[in-house]
Amino acid sequence: MPGPFAPTAETAGDRAADGGIDVERYEQLRRRALDGTAEGWRLGLGVLCHRGVAAWLRVWHTSVPTPVAVATAAEPFGSDELVGLLASMAFAASGG
Repeated sequence: MPGPFAPTAETAGDRAADGGIDVERYEQLRRRALDGTAEGWRLGLGVLCHRGVAAWLRVWHTSVPTPVAVATAAEPFGSDELVGLLASMAFAASGG
């Protein structure tokens, strides 16, 4: 039974259809790796380093992208609310 990184048959049309996206993902990974940010590992830097480009491409083609959750505040704090919050935190920390 072949492993998850075993070669698979593909046609030239398959490679051409995903080529632009693959190049874009690779360049994004390369930029993050050169910048030294931790996001390189999320983009598959470990697979690329240990298994090579072909395995990295297979992982991207077989994985389902997950949406990134963005935290949003219900209402932005105004300066008065922030000052009040900090004052109440300082008061509570002082034992008062």
